Amino acid sequence: MKSFALQNNCGPRKLGLLGLLLEDMSAVTISENLTDTYAQIDAYSRHRNQLFADYTFKTARNMGKNDVWIAATAALLGLKLVTTDGDFDHLHEVFFDVQKLKLADLR
Repeated sequence: MKSFALQNNCGPRKLGLLGLLLEDMSAVTISENLTDTYAQIDAYSRHRNQLFADYTFKTARNMGKNDVWIAATAALLGLKLVTTDGDFDHLHEVFFDVQKLKLADLR
C-alpha cells in the first residue's frame, strides 16, 4: 500500500491517513485454512473449482497472486473487501462482499 501511494504521488495528508490505517491493522498468520481458501478462490476464478456448478461470470479471471492472497484473507476472516478496481467483482457475494470506492473520492 505504501508503494502504491508513493508511485501515485500521494501527498503528505494521504500518506498520513495511510499511516493511521496501517497502525490499526492486524497481522494474519498464513495457515492451512488460509492456503485452502486461497486454492478455492484461485480455482473458482479460473472456472476450475469443482465445488461450483454455476459461475456468475462468463470467462475465467486471471487474478494476480497478491489479489488472491487479499481475497483469501478477506474470505477466511469474513471481511468486506474494499477496493477501487474491479479485480474482485466476480467474488462478490460468493466469498465475501465487495465495496467499490471511486479513486477520485480518495483525493
